[in-house]
Amino acid sequence: MAGTSVILLLCSLFCGILAKERVPVLVWNYSQVHRNYPAVPALQSIDYATFQSKYLAAFEPKNIMLFLQDALSIEDLSSHATEFAAVKRWMGDSHNLYLPNVEEPAHLAHDLPSRGYNVVSLEPGVPAAGLDLKQQDNNLVVVKLPSTLTNPSRRRALQKAVEVMQNVISKIGAKRDFTFIFTGIKPSMEDSSKKYKSHVRLPRAAVMPQEQGYHEVNCVKLYLKDNFTLTVYDNKTSSGDPTTIQVSGKPTSETGHCDDVALPERKAQLVMKYHEGVGSFSKIIFTFNYKAFKGSWAFTDVEVLLNNSIEVHYLELVSPDITGIPVGMSYSCSQTIYLASNDTTPGNNIAMTMDGIQMEAFFFKNNTGSFGPAWDCVGFFTVPIWVSLLTTLLLLTILSMGLYMLSDIKTMDRFDDPKGQPIMVPTSD
Repeated sequence: MAGTSVILLLCSLFCGILAKERVPVLVWNYSQVHRNYPAVPALQSIDYATFQSKYLAAFEPKNIMLFLQDALSIEDLSSHATEFAAVKRWMGDSHNLYLPNVEEPAHLAHDLPSRGYNVVSLEPGVPAAGLDLKQQDNNLVVVKLPSTLTNPSRRRALQKAVEVMQNVISKIGAKRDFTFIFTGIKPSMEDSSKKYKSHVRLPRAAVMPQEQGYHEVNCVKLYLKDNFTLTVYDNKTSSGDPTTIQVSGKPTSETGHCDDVALPERKAQLVMKYHEGVGSFSKIIFTFNYKAFKGSWAFTDVEVLLNNSIEVHYLELVSPDITGIPVGMSYSCSQTIYLASNDTTPGNNIAMTMDGIQMEAFFFKNNTGSFGPAWDCVGFFTVPIWVSLLTTLLLLTILSMGLYMLSDIKTMDRFDDPKGQPIMVPTSD
């Protein structure tokens, strides 16, 4: 038995490492007493083994109802708030947990039977009243929700899925203590590289940046003219040499998130994951953070994850300051953008430079594929213009003082007449 448990654990860890599909997971329980659940990382994905042993185990579930949707992403929860109003109400009335990025949580349907759970499946269209639930055993009810990928209207498809959840919970969930889980098999958002290829065929593709440095996900667009540089300083020892990496090529994957337009203060993210071209590191994840408030947006910082570390490095802008950009306009800068972390604790300090960028966040839906009008980092009064103006002002000041001195010269009131008596100037010893 012990050997079987070890093998299952190793298999789940192996599946978690190789998993590339990450989906959100919502967990709630009406009757459970309040307890302190483990902290949820803001950006780092959670592998299946950690989800099952750390987060789900905190609920100590006896009966689990797993709502499986064919495709689900964070964007569905944020952009379809009306359709998911019932789900939010269920979570608000119970002890809940929200995990934004979990690798293959649907593996529960295959893993829990080996842990002693009685599995009951409920296919779409099958009535929920006739399910066989064992009173003395742990039960896992897998509810497969109607497909959303084959429905031309995603809003209607999500609404139908929530209606099925309401029907099942009303007939089964109230009869015994259930821990409810709502998740998807794979993300619903289209891969950014496919979206880009579709944009290339548009007539306006001629004004788009080059594909190599162009990134577009949800409501964020970013163009990097050159490869950006990452410098990692080891501050554990005073003699630690910095490691400099030229991050090149297209990222292994790109994802993003954008808050609902109804929020007064919105946030957006562009996440780029590199598994190649990152020097001595096996993996680097960059998260570009943006926020919008009162008709303008700003680029706030970049979060960096090195290898499989859970420590997030926050790189703040050193120069220039990218704030107050009107919504609908992009930001462009041909100068070098500097970012650095201010962490003084033992570990790694990181600096990042980007030479030549153009970015835009919270753009309008009809403005995909190209940037809006540019808000340039170089204003009208550049350094050469200021030097020319100051030099001209200095010369005008000298000329004005010279003319003033010339105008202030007083002439003699009398002149010596050679025909008359000479002017005598009396002198005395």
